[in-house]
Amino acid sequence: MLACTLGCDAVYEHGYVAVTPEGGVQVSPLAAEIPEVEAYIQEKLAGRIVSWWTPSRETYYLWHRTHTFKTAPPL
Repeated sequence: MLACTLGCDAVYEHGYVAVTPEGGVQVSPLAAEIPEVEAYIQEKLAGRIVSWWTPSRETYYLWHRTHTFKTAPPL
């Protein structure tokens, strides 16, 4: 059975979005390479504030930005 995994968790876990130090959604430039991913992010996430962001959780979001968030294509 084919199942769709496109959603907030999927684009976050695959590094196409991150949470900024201010709690906003940061979009990876690589999201534009996959039209369906880019469309989903622009429609559902771009420009939003993450309600789960708090200063005490920033360490987790920082780790994600430095280890998972896609800033450049792999070499």
